Amino acid sequence: MLRSDHRLAGVTALCAVAVLAAGLLWGARTVEGTPTTADIDLATLDFGDLRDESLTEPGNDNDRYGRIIESARMAEAVVDPRDIDADLYPYQPSLLPKPKDTIGFLADVARPILVEHGMLAGYTVMGRPDCQGEHCRDASRSVRVTVLRMPDGSAARAAATAIEAADFAVNPENTAVTLPEYPAAQGHWRPTVPTLGIVVPHESFLVALFVTHPSPDLAALTGLATATLKAELPVLDRFQPTPAAALSDLALDTDGMLRRMVPTEPGEWPYPYTTRMHGDREAGAGAYRESSGVVYAGTGANHWMSVDPRTYGVQRTEIESLAVVDRRWLIRFRDAAAARRAAARESEPSARQTPMAPPRIPDTACLRAEGIVPTYYCVVRDGRYVAMVRAMDEKSVHQMAAAQYALLVRNR
Repeated sequence: MLRSDHRLAGVTALCAVAVLAAGLLWGARTVEGTPTTADIDLATLDFGDLRDESLTEPGNDNDRYGRIIESARMAEAVVDPRDIDADLYPYQPSLLPKPKDTIGFLADVARPILVEHGMLAGYTVMGRPDCQGEHCRDASRSVRVTVLRMPDGSAARAAATAIEAADFAVNPENTAVTLPEYPAAQGHWRPTVPTLGIVVPHESFLVALFVTHPSPDLAALTGLATATLKAELPVLDRFQPTPAAALSDLALDTDGMLRRMVPTEPGEWPYPYTTRMHGDREAGAGAYRESSGVVYAGTGANHWMSVDPRTYGVQRTEIESLAVVDRRWLIRFRDAAAARRAAARESEPSARQTPMAPPRIPDTACLRAEGIVPTYYCVVRDGRYVAMVRAMDEKSVHQMAAAQYALLVRNR
């Protein structure tokens, strides 16, 4: 699922995972002489300094963590771009827990307005044609969908109006654009620029679209914007936001995913965080925020993946959850059969990976990703769970794979 590098291309940090882990993602190939179903004595595995037992999930009484968790939950409130247009694949999904995190996704003028009107959380994903490497940045037809949660409908409406007015104030060449099917939508376009910006208040949410096209064809731009809202608003209506007063009560570990992962520091819980990795200042042009210590449900998991999962032998509905800790991930499939099918497809290394000697761990494949500084990856499968671990040398990655396998086994 991460074999293609189109979604996390070039300079993004997670591109390292998407590109270098190609051929790894679902791993778990059958290697002659290595058991693929029978368990082994965990005491015989080499964990190094890592632990092979789950950490106890701490309580959450931190509003900052709560906003990040709610932002990850909001992935379920944002349409998969492939449901807008089959040719648009998810690209650079990002969590936006604070107004300042919207820089690069919305115009800079939006930040103080979102602060003023009490933005609580947000999520964004771009849809663009499937492509490879540097050419991804030249994709000329795309739509970025950003959904921000405000305290109430009044705040959402006021923020939408203020953001659009502020954008007109700094860009006098803007021409106002409306969408006949969505009278609440406010937009702007310049006749010589092939982009369209739209903001739409929807109950307590603010939906922002940034649409691009090969030419400044207003009909094509508004057509894609209208199609996006037709797909997005029903998804948003099904989302159940967490009461604002309860954000700091949200569980850190949804569905026990994080407790099944190897923490970055032994014995320390992987608390959620998000950080800006890169981004153009121009709104919607390619910003990206990396997150860790977060869990995504099905829609978010599919956003995070770079190509249609059907290419890898599974349907999108067969992917239930995905957790990320410092560029390592764990995916839960609907059943073991789906995980096995995906594993079989992803077991072949690409031109950038060299297979390593198989570790003495069931259902595990390891590869060396070539580069200026080689990186070592292992994919571990147990039942319907598939995890990827990474390290800078073969011994360390084998120890991490052993610890990861033990955590999956102990949490069956």
